[in-house]
Amino acid sequence: MSRTSLTNKARTTIWSVLLVYALTVAVNLGEFWPFSIYPMFSQAGNPWSRSIVREVSPGDSISWEVTSLSDVPHLPYGVRSGGVDPIDLANFVSKTEVWDQDRVAALSLMLLADPPKEPLRLMVYRVRARLTEEDSVAIIATPYVLVGTDLEPNIRSLNPVLRP
Repeated sequence: MSRTSLTNKARTTIWSVLLVYALTVAVNLGEFWPFSIYPMFSQAGNPWSRSIVREVSPGDSISWEVTSLSDVPHLPYGVRSGGVDPIDLANFVSKTEVWDQDRVAALSLMLLADPPKEPLRLMVYRVRARLTEEDSVAIIATPYVLVGTDLEPNIRSLNPVLRP
């Protein structure tokens, strides 16, 4: 084989591999390694958001103030024991931009699908974390919604800052 023939064959092979790779990435919406959706590959160091739920006793005062994670009041409520996947809850809370009556009712249904016999009030917090310039992690918790078996889920149960 001549040198020109080998060069053309190498170019054809490289372009073929690049084309297959580009098509694979395009068909999988960019989720083909190394463009993975797994945070350890694609989102290291980026801010993240999760949700926590706290059980509020009927007599407890309710604060809508943003606080640090260590200062979040009330008792933790295990959403998994209520049949809710924590990742689903976090996605629901973090991706909802406009909290209207339907969204609050859906969140209430998610958390209180099997309501207990005693009244139950749950405060849902969105927890955000980010790396600071000092190489530490800053974590804040923002109260989003208060739902309960003794409350009608409605727009008044929202943090006033989030009202549409």
